[in-house]
Amino acid sequence: MRSLNCLITGASSGIGSNVAQELSKSVKHIYILSRNTSKLEELNDKIISNGCECTIVPIDLRKPNVIENLSEEIFKKDKFIDIIVSSAGQITKLSPVESIELNELNETINLNYISNFRIMKHFHPLLKNSKKSNFVVISSIKDEMKSQYWGIYQPIMTALNELVISFANENKSTSIRANIIYPGAVNTKFRENIMPGEDKKEIKKPVDVAKAIVNFLLSNEKSGEIIKL
Repeated sequence: MRSLNCLITGASSGIGSNVAQELSKSVKHIYILSRNTSKLEELNDKIISNGCECTIVPIDLRKPNVIENLSEEIFKKDKFIDIIVSSAGQITKLSPVESIELNELNETINLNYISNFRIMKHFHPLLKNSKKSNFVVISSIKDEMKSQYWGIYQPIMTALNELVISFANENKSTSIRANIIYPGAVNTKFRENIMPGEDKKEIKKPVDVAKAIVNFLLSNEKSGEIIKL
């Protein structure tokens, strides 16, 4: 068991939940973040059964000051974070640009982009205080399939990827390594929202993706890259 202090956003389901479970087999402590308290409680039981300490943080990352306040509290308690996996995100539906509702676009920008910016900004001292820290964002990259109807999502994720790469390059002289992880198509509720009826046999299982992510985290020396699984 490695003496690592970790934090997972979007931990109540999908990739985030599976990463937390897999990571708990190897690390000392994990903060699990989500709006769904009951799902976090279920995940907590699984984590501690692996001999890992766990702290439940019910949180809506879109709300003002919650990320900032959390970073301050963790700094007072621990002084450092070794691993952050940012997997919280949303996409409600695919649609042509003229059909995108402004409130939906704003919510997607807030959660998928601005909350990650706030994490990078306010958790920077915690990551910097680690001997060797990893910050990874579960994201998406543009391909031919995303050339239409992805206007509410893919441009935001492309901007996020550029932000993470900038953050990585600015921290080359520190202990921080920052990367984007592109898992591709994964069988999650997130995916079901936009691809209902898809043949689940043709896409990846969250547990397999989580194992690949954790293997990367525990051995990674790269920074500023897009890691395709």
